[in-house]
Amino acid sequence: MPQKKAKIESAESFSSQVRNEVTSGFPKHEKEKLAILAGAFTAAGDKSVLGEEYLEKLSERVEGIPDIDPTSSSERRAFLRGVFISSGYCSDPSKNYRIELHANDINAVRIITDFLEREGLAPSCAERGGIYAIYLKNGDDVSDFLGIIGAPVSMMKFESVRAEREVIAKVNRTLNCDSGNTKRQAEAGAERNRLIRKLMESDKVKELSPDLREAAEINLSNPGASISELGALMNPPISKSGMNHRLKKLIDIANSLD
Repeated sequence: MPQKKAKIESAESFSSQVRNEVTSGFPKHEKEKLAILAGAFTAAGDKSVLGEEYLEKLSERVEGIPDIDPTSSSERRAFLRGVFISSGYCSDPSKNYRIELHANDINAVRIITDFLEREGLAPSCAERGGIYAIYLKNGDDVSDFLGIIGAPVSMMKFESVRAEREVIAKVNRTLNCDSGNTKRQAEAGAERNRLIRKLMESDKVKELSPDLREAAEINLSNPGASISELGALMNPPISKSGMNHRLKKLIDIANSLD
């Protein structure tokens, strides 16, 4: 990765937190150390990388050629940790959900994508100015990836923020639904009032039974009341279904005037 990318990434607090967490110590097993280096080298090659100081210190602690067994889950996960350390990015979960892993050639993309898929993730890929971006944008995949690369604290923070966002989204959906229902009820009430007023101004009003006439008058006198409230104003009070039945009769009669 170009050094400029490293400077941009350092301003991203959550991504930096993830990187700091996964570089806070060194693995005990030699194979995992080699796998981290293999992942970093596969993604970045000989380019400048993020986490360069950590990787240099790690390389001093191992001997041998960085190579891994793709069938080993622990080595595969260490490899992906190395990819993230050298060229990865995690967006602020309060804004969106996204992991990006950058690679310099298509062969590296194939290897990284294969390892991600072996871990049950569903990566996508895009090419930008000669650099490949392998990314995850599903919330579950992002959370799982953080766990896979050994960042449990960041994963818990991610889940906490995600849960908060989902609660807020649910509340907003409920409020929007309630607002929509209120609007529809107001429109229905206005139309009902228009039809009943039309009926009351016609000669047909003389044919209305006393209970229907009372219902019409109560309705027109209380335009903002609910059907339950209108029923309670009747003498004697009637149920919501009873009032609704009378209003429907009035509307049917009003519609027959056309």
